[in-house]
Amino acid sequence: MATSSNGSLPAKFVIATPSVAAPLACCVLLLAPVSAQAGTGATLQAMRQEISQMRANYEARISALEARIEELERTSATSLAGATAPRQGADSAVAAIRAAARRAAGAQAPLSTDAAAPDLAMKAAAMGHERNLSRLNPEISFTGDLLARYDSPAAAFDAREFEIDMQSALDPFSSAKLTLSFGSDEAEVEEGYLRYHGLARGLSLRAGKMRQSFGVLNRYHQHALPVPDYPLPLQFFFGAEGLAQTGLSIEWLLPWSWSSANEVTVQLMDSSAEPFGAGGFRRLTALAHLQNYWDIDDASYFEWGLSAVGGRSAPGRESKVFGTDLSYHWQPPGRAKYHEITWRTEALLSMRDDESGNRRDAWGLYSYVESLLRRNLYLGLFYDRAADPRSPGDEQWRISPYLTWWQSEYVRLRGAYEFYRNATGRNDHRVLAQFTWAAGPHKHENY
Repeated sequence: MATSSNGSLPAKFVIATPSVAAPLACCVLLLAPVSAQAGTGATLQAMRQEISQMRANYEARISALEARIEELERTSATSLAGATAPRQGADSAVAAIRAAARRAAGAQAPLSTDAAAPDLAMKAAAMGHERNLSRLNPEISFTGDLLARYDSPAAAFDAREFEIDMQSALDPFSSAKLTLSFGSDEAEVEEGYLRYHGLARGLSLRAGKMRQSFGVLNRYHQHALPVPDYPLPLQFFFGAEGLAQTGLSIEWLLPWSWSSANEVTVQLMDSSAEPFGAGGFRRLTALAHLQNYWDIDDASYFEWGLSAVGGRSAPGRESKVFGTDLSYHWQPPGRAKYHEITWRTEALLSMRDDESGNRRDAWGLYSYVESLLRRNLYLGLFYDRAADPRSPGDEQWRISPYLTWWQSEYVRLRGAYEFYRNATGRNDHRVLAQFTWAAGPHKHENY
């Protein structure tokens, strides 16, 4: 076997040999009982002494190799000491950058005797900081929603809503969201809340104004709905834009499950919504929502939810709404861009005391099915009906086929026809055209 010029083993052999000695020693130890039984104790002792001697020799050779490396480093340092002035300046710059890096990492950096080193260190410490400033800014999105409506014999074109959405992770434990809505006659904070993540296993907390977790479509912003307007039950029971109030929300993804996943949401809010008399924090409202999720197979899932919200519209007058929702979604993994079907149904019951203290019950329902015909083109059929909670005998319903084309992930165009039966029994026909666009990282959020 060849050796190095100073008589020691090559580095590759020196590094590998200890890894051979250890397994060899283990083999010897394993064979010890057998050897003892065979009367070979003396031979085993001799082998152990030989292995100890080999290990001592290897350690001595490693020490000699390390000494040789130190000698070569000293020789190189002596040679570099006679380098030219430009070379020394470059070394000083490199040393200053390394010192700045060590300070940034929290390590103790040695002081430099070079007069230019402090300036270079400051420049190195600031280098690249401007690239990180954008991380402090929130993610900002902008959404526009235009609606053209033809109601024989009248027609209208409405810039219904413009939204500015800002979201940001504040730290590893919390995030914030703010959605400003600008309509044709008003501007408001549609949502604005602070959210804490991971308080416990599957537990999170939100505080602020938010769209409440009643059913499914109430959580959607208007521009993200599958149809141009909120379903009639949500409009009649909660107001034109659904249920959105200010308070606290606790969401808990249950650690045990009777389905693929189960989530419980409990919300304590003010009574700013219309069915609760717009009483603010003088009267609180409470909401509970249970969502159950099942994976059917690789292509489909099923959801079932239960919702309840209640409060007082005035002293001694209660207002409650109960609901249940069913959803089915099918989307084959291999053809997800070309085949998709969504079916969703939700039924609601409003129980509201009138001014005389008498309870009035009103039912509402919506159901729709939507299918992807070809890439980016959806065909759907939507049906909804509801009774006026103040006058349950006044009932309205409508049925609407619609066609939605996603020009891109930023632009969506929709056409719809509505056959509408109002409370007086009159039939209305409407043709709608919706133009929606979004810019930024959060496009057409559902909830």
